[in-house]
Amino acid sequence: MAAVRIPVDRDLSIDFARAFCLPIVVLLHALQMGIGGDPLRAFNALDGFEPLAWATWPLMIMPVFFICGGFASITQWRRLRGHGETVSHYLRIRAIRLAQPVVGLVAAVGAVLAIMLLAGVDAEFVRTFAVRLAEPLWFIPVYLICTAFVPTMSWLHRHAPWAAYLGLAAAVIVVDVLVRGFGVPVGALNWIFVWLFAQQLGFGLRDGWFARRSSFVLVAIAVGSYGVIGVLVTWFGYSHDMLDNLNPPTLAILALGLGQACLFALAQPLIRRMMRWRPMLGAVFVFGVYGMVIYLWHTFAMAVVTALQLAFGLPFPPVLSSAWWATRPLWITAIAVVVAGCCMVVPRIESRWPKPVDRRTPLAAVLLWSACAVAGVGVLLTLGYVPWQNGLLGWTLVTVAVIALIVGGPGSRLGNGAMSAEVPSAVPSSAARS
Repeated sequence: MAAVRIPVDRDLSIDFARAFCLPIVVLLHALQMGIGGDPLRAFNALDGFEPLAWATWPLMIMPVFFICGGFASITQWRRLRGHGETVSHYLRIRAIRLAQPVVGLVAAVGAVLAIMLLAGVDAEFVRTFAVRLAEPLWFIPVYLICTAFVPTMSWLHRHAPWAAYLGLAAAVIVVDVLVRGFGVPVGALNWIFVWLFAQQLGFGLRDGWFARRSSFVLVAIAVGSYGVIGVLVTWFGYSHDMLDNLNPPTLAILALGLGQACLFALAQPLIRRMMRWRPMLGAVFVFGVYGMVIYLWHTFAMAVVTALQLAFGLPFPPVLSSAWWATRPLWITAIAVVVAGCCMVVPRIESRWPKPVDRRTPLAAVLLWSACAVAGVGVLLTLGYVPWQNGLLGWTLVTVAVIALIVGGPGSRLGNGAMSAEVPSAVPSSAARS
């Protein structure tokens, strides 16, 4: 196959990592959807499944998403900063990009659930199903918050990189000690500290810190990172299942992220060579273009497939039984077909959204409306895609926040005081580039 030239201003190994991880995440979510019992309920089918627990050591790849996100975020921030753009502009376009797809998704899933209720499906089943469907949404508010820190953390990365890394790691340790040693309910803080650390690893990857290390050093750090996980599991009572360590994240996930960053850096030269062939480049391009649709709308696909299964009276085999495993290929194929249809339709619908108004929006206003988006998704994440009052509240918050961000207001009266002060650029404008 003829080789193609890789653009000099884009590291396609990052696109490959995202494309590689996305199907794993979707597949895991599809397998976790358990439906069964009498009366019918939705639950985690793989809860307590030991083969999966040990498989999460290599397959828990959420840190990779935040590492790649850090790489892309600092690249975009530097590019915009080099063009004279502000923190508020950067945060505004990132918030719209992350929150806007949620609006259509929630409306679509809510419609499917409403139809199920009107058709006489048990309301408690719909409630449990709605909560299970909403779980992948956790990524949106956490990523929004991490994005809001990009300008500040980029500045720290420039001027005090080790203080940033060690400070975040120390914060994670303190939170774990307080939670595990003293029962203080502050574990949710690690949703921020752990993923900011992973994002910071992406900054280091972008600036070549890992590339400047020898293979021996990278292997040693990776082995040490997994060794730390082993120590945490063996002597400090951490779960050996990385999914358990994900909600909320713990020191084990931080160590996993560091190990994965080193392993990825080791594989980058090979990945870059692989990306010179058109079939690989084409596959990565498809996942890159439709990545957000695939990640979010596979939950809609599960809702549609389940609704059809109920409508046609098809059985739900007991989870983890031989019949259940035998039907998983059909279940996953059906989800993939619906997702493929979404990839054809959803981008066309989303393209009809109005473009952001070219207006200088105060940073305080951007932060306010971003916080509303985070709160709205948080409501949906906690209560599920329920098509009644609380679900409507979450959807309304996200919708209003997105519209306000697009039009650049309201919020102009918040002024350009201390809240809108810009963080110094992480690189001189003349040197900023992607």
